[in-house]
Amino acid sequence: MPIVAFAVTHKTAPVEVRGYLAIPERYLPAELGRLKGSPGIQECVILSTCNRSEFYLVTDSVDEARVGVTDILGRMSGLDNDALEPYLFELHDQEAVIHLFQVASGLDSMIMGENQIAGQVKLAAASGLGLQTSGTILNRLFRSATETSKRARSETEIGAGAVSVSFAAVELAKKILGDLEGRTALVMGAGEMSELTAVHLRENGVRSLRVASRTRARAQALAEKVGGVEQAWDDAMASLHEVDVLISSTSAPYPIVHRDVVAKAMQKRRNRSMFLIDIAVPPDIEAEVGDLYNVFLYNIDNLVAVVDANLEKRKKEAERVLAIVREEAAGFASWLGSLEVQPSIVALRKHFFEVMEAEVERARLGDLPDDQKARVLDVMRRTMNKLLHLPMTKLRESAQTEDGPARVDAVRELFGLGGSAGDGIGSKTSDDVGRASADGRGDDLTRPVERARSLE
Repeated sequence: MPIVAFAVTHKTAPVEVRGYLAIPERYLPAELGRLKGSPGIQECVILSTCNRSEFYLVTDSVDEARVGVTDILGRMSGLDNDALEPYLFELHDQEAVIHLFQVASGLDSMIMGENQIAGQVKLAAASGLGLQTSGTILNRLFRSATETSKRARSETEIGAGAVSVSFAAVELAKKILGDLEGRTALVMGAGEMSELTAVHLRENGVRSLRVASRTRARAQALAEKVGGVEQAWDDAMASLHEVDVLISSTSAPYPIVHRDVVAKAMQKRRNRSMFLIDIAVPPDIEAEVGDLYNVFLYNIDNLVAVVDANLEKRKKEAERVLAIVREEAAGFASWLGSLEVQPSIVALRKHFFEVMEAEVERARLGDLPDDQKARVLDVMRRTMNKLLHLPMTKLRESAQTEDGPARVDAVRELFGLGGSAGDGIGSKTSDDVGRASADGRGDDLTRPVERARSLE
């Protein structure tokens, strides 16, 4: 029973198309239920973010699964199959597994190494589990994806360093001033870059956040959004000496923060360090400001250089992450192979213990003293386990080889077990398969002993 993934991502579709194909959270339960009810689909999980819509399925009919997925995407977007085809790709079995592990680790993100996707993968798994659309296979797959992500972030530096200008500005402020906890910051401008920077400042402990803009209504809106205080432009300049961090990102055509204003502020601060970031193009802050004692001025070019260096470092770390992905994917393949061969192992044990049970009945052990009966049964049990150990080990090992199914079929035919390799996976429920123990031991071990006791 194959695993198949269907996906639309930022690599295959522009942002306007991805917007149409995204599945809003409020629709997710209904779409998961509808997909799970499609012919041939045993398990399903949907991962939908602003940059991707991905469907992970366990199915015995890839064609039926494709119909179910395109039906959802068609209803979400209003696009027919021909229009969807250029944006949608599909991956099978181990390719699908590796893709999910790369996604969870941040290797497939627009910004390599970003960690938001790891949480989104966990939420997708939780939805499938909670709505009972996922089962043994996909639950294990998404747990493994989460573990892969954890390893990638703990064993490599794939997520280290700022890779956005706004985040780089705040990280640089922390390097210059140390902890930002309790600091006062002024954000000049109320555009997108100012908002992102303000959010990062708040997240890093800035106590007082002031927002100033030539358009006071926009400053008020941004201040309310980020939990800051709006300041009139002139008031912001007059109280500049209270500010530890100044980040400016306006659309002014000429510098609006002058050397003499900052010099006066520094006198009032008794030359305590002030950190200024000029994200604007053209610059908002006169270059001569950077010549003042204990004033640290950086511009957009400085930040871009930091971002580029960090991105280059992440690209080098990506090779190490990819090695982790491959290792974890191989581990999942091993587990999946053992799962598929488990019905044959159970059938083999059942066959052997039925033979043992028949011999116990024929031997009429009820005539023996209790201690002798116990010894005979113990010898038979240990002998049976020893006889089965090597065949079962070989069966599990065969799951990892190309001719594994043929070997399993040969064992089933040799002992008259019926069916073929993997029989039982499709007919058992996920819980049934999940309860099969890893070493093949189960209730069959005790049945001959219980049967012998009933003959007394």
